[in-house]
Amino acid sequence: MSPSRGDEVWMRRALELAWRGRFTTWPNPMVGCVVVQNDTLLAEGWHATYGEAHAESNALSQLPNDADLADATVYVTLEPCSHVGKTPPCADLLVTRKPGRVVVATTDPNPKVAGRGIQRLRDAGIAVEVGCLQDEANALNRAFIHAMTNPRPWITLKWAQSADGFMDPDAQATWGRGGRALTGPQSARHSHGLRARHDGILVGMRTWLVDRPALTTRHVPGRDPLPFVLTSGSSAFMEGAPQGIPGFATLLCPVSQLQSDAMASWKAAGYRILGVEGTVFSQEWWTSFQTATNVSACMVEGGALVARGVLESGCWDEVHVLQANIALHGGLTAPQLPDSAPQQEQMLGGDVLRVWRQKPTHTPC
Repeated sequence: MSPSRGDEVWMRRALELAWRGRFTTWPNPMVGCVVVQNDTLLAEGWHATYGEAHAESNALSQLPNDADLADATVYVTLEPCSHVGKTPPCADLLVTRKPGRVVVATTDPNPKVAGRGIQRLRDAGIAVEVGCLQDEANALNRAFIHAMTNPRPWITLKWAQSADGFMDPDAQATWGRGGRALTGPQSARHSHGLRARHDGILVGMRTWLVDRPALTTRHVPGRDPLPFVLTSGSSAFMEGAPQGIPGFATLLCPVSQLQSDAMASWKAAGYRILGVEGTVFSQEWWTSFQTATNVSACMVEGGALVARGVLESGCWDEVHVLQANIALHGGLTAPQLPDSAPQQEQMLGGDVLRVWRQKPTHTPC
C-alpha cells in the first residue's frame, strides 16, 4: 500500500526530529517519532542521547498513561526495537499504549531487531505499515545501516584545502609547529559535527607530530571519538611529541612491528599500541581494525599521504572537502578530488563544502 500524502507529511516531521540527535546518538541511529490523531499532533520526540530514552518513549511520555490512543497513529522513522539494551524495548511500550496504527519508515538492520519489532506490534493486533519515506529514512542512517551489515567500519574522509589546491602553506613543516587553519568557523563546526557522528578518528603520524590536533567535538555537543595515529612502526618516540596519561591515544602499526623497540618507546610514553593485519586501508585492514577496536564509524582527517591512501584503496563511504576562498600559491599539495561530480555542494560561510558518497554495496571495497 502506498503511503498517503498525510502520512508523508507526518513522517517528514519525524525525520526532521530525528536529525536533531545527529551529534549525540552515535553509535545508535537517529530516530524521530510523532503521535497524531485526526490529523492533529498529540506528541513528538526523538532519540536525543546515546544510552538514554528512545524516540517512542520521549514522545509517548508527553501523554497521560491512560490516554486512549485507539484512533491515533504513531509515525516512527525506524522500526521500534524489540530487545533489551540500555533501555526497555520500544515495541513493548507501544503494545502497552495500544495505538490503533503504527507507520514505520524503514526496518531496523540490527540483527537483534530485523523485523521482530514490527511482528511484535502485529501480533498484538496493531496495524503496521512499512515504507513511508523509506529512502529518506535509510539515507539519514546510512552509517548505522552500514555498521549493521558490513564487516568494516563506516569511513568518512575529510580534508581542507586552499582555493588553489594546497592543504598547508609548508610542504615540510617542523614537528610541533601547530595547525594552520585555512577555513572558517562554520567549516570547523561542520568538521566537529562529523567527528560527533563517529566513534573513532584517524590521522597520520606527521599530522600528529606537526599539528598536534585535539581531535575533539568542542564546537558541538557529543562525545569525542577515540583518537588513532597511523605509523609504520619503525620510528621511536621523540622528545616533543604529544604525551599524556596512559591510553590517551592509540598507535596503529603493522602486526610485524607490534613488539619492536620503537613501539615499546611509544608505549612507555603513554600510548596504546595496536597491530593491524593486512595492507593499510584495505578491506582486510579495516576489518581487523574494527575487530580490535569495536569502532563502527571512523573519520580520517589526514594528512595528505593518509588521504591519498584512503582514496586509492577505494575503502571509503563519504569524502568531505572544505575549500577556503584563499590561495596559498605553494605548500603541501592536496589529494586529487574524486573523478565523479560531488553529490552535495554548499557554502559554509566563505568556504565551499563538497561531499562525495559511495553507492551502498555488499561487495568488498
